[in-house]
Amino acid sequence: MNELIITKSIGFFLFFWSIGLIFLWIRPRIEIFWKIISTLIYLLYLWFFWDDVVSGFDLFQAKWYAVSLNFLKELIVLLFMNLFLLWPILLIFVFYKANDLGAENLLKFFAIFTIVIWVIFIIYVYFSSDVDTFLLDSFRKMLPGEK
Repeated sequence: MNELIITKSIGFFLFFWSIGLIFLWIRPRIEIFWKIISTLIYLLYLWFFWDDVVSGFDLFQAKWYAVSLNFLKELIVLLFMNLFLLWPILLIFVFYKANDLGAENLLKFFAIFTIVIWVIFIIYVYFSSDVDTFLLDSFRKMLPGEK
């Protein structure tokens, strides 16, 4: 499974998922049954990807900056690719939304979000060597303790 793009950053995704689970457990008025089911699904993914999580954590400890940048690049690619799935779902959701103003605001937000993702993706595709040089060399030198 190491060929998949998401397995390289599985530790980051599980970290953000665990923060979401903490928020879920803090939120009142959600049945305990659904909180337990959500936690069990998280634990199943953690167990399934355990080797990737451990290797990713070791790599993060060794080269945290490069691993973090790779995660951001992979996240942008995943967002770009998943827009094919999210747009039809959004359009159906907008059609069935009872509040017309809410439906229009959701559509506006998602259109602007899509344009921003496209611009970022296009900039990176056409100027990837310049962006990598800036992020890996120039920007890193600006960080305290990373010279």
